[in-house]
Amino acid sequence: GGAQAGRSAPAPSSSSSSSTSSSSSSSSWAAGPSRFPRSRPGRRRGRLYCRVGIGFHLQLHPDGRVDGAHDASPLSILEIFAVSQGIVGIRGVFSNKFLAMSKKGKLHASAHFTSECQFRERFQENSYNTYASAVHRGRRSGREWYVALNKRGKAKRGCSPRARPQHVSTHFLPRFRQPPPPQLAFTVTRPEKKPPPPPPPPPPKKTAAATPPRHSHGPVKYRLKFRFG
Repeated sequence: GGAQAGRSAPAPSSSSSSSTSSSSSSSSWAAGPSRFPRSRPGRRRGRLYCRVGIGFHLQLHPDGRVDGAHDASPLSILEIFAVSQGIVGIRGVFSNKFLAMSKKGKLHASAHFTSECQFRERFQENSYNTYASAVHRGRRSGREWYVALNKRGKAKRGCSPRARPQHVSTHFLPRFRQPPPPQLAFTVTRPEKKPPPPPPPPPPKKTAAATPPRHSHGPVKYRLKFRFG
């Protein structure tokens, strides 16, 4: 009877398995930067230079602060990677934190890669880029919230009225490191300048062939011989 009861025990439903998988996926999303595959190609490493004021490099601090510094530093070395078409993430190489924008438009450095760390990258006509939050924007106006710095190098809120794509505070110039060109080992030989060849000697002059001297003989004398019967 116990064996029959064991055989008749119902198997776990698919809904419970799906809930388990969803909970595991959500926990893996909250696990932090390991959620994002680091082997994805197309990463760019360098700095983002904002030309507002005296000019500042965007930098992420280990304590979560985001600001700008005029002089380049290890905190300003960033890595930009593609999440989807037109959407990128920005990670501080030194702090190992991701640039994020809260629902109030405040910029901060997050230890985990979430949806708030996704930004829409656009290329402007003046060779500068703008970065707008992919999830947060104005509720009533629908205006996008942009990453911006003020004239003192402090991070501006994305909901600021002056944080617009036309304003210089939202323009960032990518300064990425270019791989050094491969060094090719080759030698260049310059043709040696040889002196011109001497002119050919003139052909010898044709002289009349010397004829052997002829011996002059005197007049030939013939003796007539007569025969008579």
